[in-house]
Amino acid sequence: MDEIQYQKFLTTRICDLDLDVEESLGPLLKRLRKELRNYRILLWPDFYFGNEWGCVNKTISISIPFYYAKNELRELEGEVLKDEEIIKTLRHEVGHAINYAYKLWQRKDWESTFGNFNKKYREGYLYRVNPWSKSYVRHLHYLGDPHYAQKHPDEDWAETFAIWLAPRSNWKEKYRTWPNALEKLNYVDQVMKEIAGKEPINLKRKREGEYTTIEDTVSQWYGLDGEMLDQELQEYLKDMNELFTPSKDHPRRLLPAWKLIRRYARILSDRVSLWISGSNQHSIRKTLRRWEAICRSESLGYLPEEEERKLIELTTLLTYHVVDDVHHLKD
Repeated sequence: MDEIQYQKFLTTRICDLDLDVEESLGPLLKRLRKELRNYRILLWPDFYFGNEWGCVNKTISISIPFYYAKNELRELEGEVLKDEEIIKTLRHEVGHAINYAYKLWQRKDWESTFGNFNKKYREGYLYRVNPWSKSYVRHLHYLGDPHYAQKHPDEDWAETFAIWLAPRSNWKEKYRTWPNALEKLNYVDQVMKEIAGKEPINLKRKREGEYTTIEDTVSQWYGLDGEMLDQELQEYLKDMNELFTPSKDHPRRLLPAWKLIRRYARILSDRVSLWISGSNQHSIRKTLRRWEAICRSESLGYLPEEEERKLIELTTLLTYHVVDDVHHLKD
């Protein structure tokens, strides 16, 4: 892509980009389709490019982040999953889709194995995980979280399914000394044999957050359009450098600050937008993306034992900026 084409690309609205899942991720989807066919699973989910990973609840629609559609978008996004990590995540999301397509969560044996499907998702589950538990598989799902299965019964099922489906997982041997996790894997194996060759009973589709609904241009989405005044940019730079530490200036190995911001971006934007009347999640997420970009560019970090304090300070700083923005809008 030459400079003129690239500039045109940057000024194109994301909803106007011609993105096709099969075209962009064809080899990976072909592998996945083969894995499902090997077990005579007839469901093929409704894959689409959206704003984040996820399977829409009780549907067969699976959202894949739109930036996986083009190399130029991946480069702007920064650190993204590699192909093997993408297919691991796809297996997990397909696990959700199969659960919904065959209404497995309604079965009594499913509930007795994984728990109550209708249990509410709880925030901050990472503070309550048991890292030594042998009752859950470890799939390294969602950017290296080995305890994701402990988040909710539906996630436990999806993680277990993903391990079961992976051709080289060798789960019978790997989990032979983990009786509870092995019991879950054997249950998946049993249920998949039951539904082999059977048509799904629920084919509901619902595309939430589809890329065609994102009206920002590529440059606006990534904060590259000069929309930020120099004064605002300098303020953000000052804030981030006060909150975090340059890695080169610290003798100990620091954790990347941009990863902390990305990890909590959703909950921060959700909560702050609820707290502050007149604010909106989109503007808050845009601010967080800019902070993330600054932290990455400046190689800023923090010590592991500082995480809770840094998160509180980050929340306070974000709240200040959002209140200030709302105040200026009212003026």
